Amino acid sequence: MSRLTTRQITLIAVMSAISIVVAYSKGLALSSLPGVFEFMTVLIFVTGFCFGTTVGGAVGVIALTIYMLIPSPFAHPAAWLFSISPILLVVMALLGGMFGVAGAFLSKRIESERTFKFTLTLGIVGLALTFVYDIMSSVGFALGYPGFTTIGQALWLTFVPLYYPWPPIIHTASNALIFALVAPALILAIKKLPESISSSTD
Repeated sequence: MSRLTTRQITLIAVMSAISIVVAYSKGLALSSLPGVFEFMTVLIFVTGFCFGTTVGGAVGVIALTIYMLIPSPFAHPAAWLFSISPILLVVMALLGGMFGVAGAFLSKRIESERTFKFTLTLGIVGLALTFVYDIMSSVGFALGYPGFTTIGQALWLTFVPLYYPWPPIIHTASNALIFALVAPALILAIKKLPESISSSTD
């Protein structure tokens, strides 16, 4: 693997910081709707789409790792336990990286343009990625805390309401909408920046 360039290191630091700040602020979402809206994963995806696999993957791993180690109060089930399992931490870090790598992968296969096809594609990709994220994070929780739940129970609780009036899987649907509405605008805005900033790094 080639060494990181100064530009890549700068982008990783800046985009990781932005993603973490957005995550802790609940993505500027309504505080009365916890677990429904978040904007961290779409930022990680856009980072990968615009700046490549290395930057996107690194930002995803760093952002999710910090968010899990220093969670916003009750941001995720592990926050209630006041500890983090190394297994869950690794799973979440890899899932964060998945969004960045997926963004880089898609950028090589679709033109970023203001069209319905582009918007629809990003919405579908967001739906698929978030479904994997929600399912695998439940599996990771079960593996990390075997005394609290089984994998089957964790998966079941992904689809039924427990702490809130809505089930956790609603995140999949809301993120699909966010990917369709937010990702295209961010990508096109970044593409308008000077080439030294907006061009892919790998």
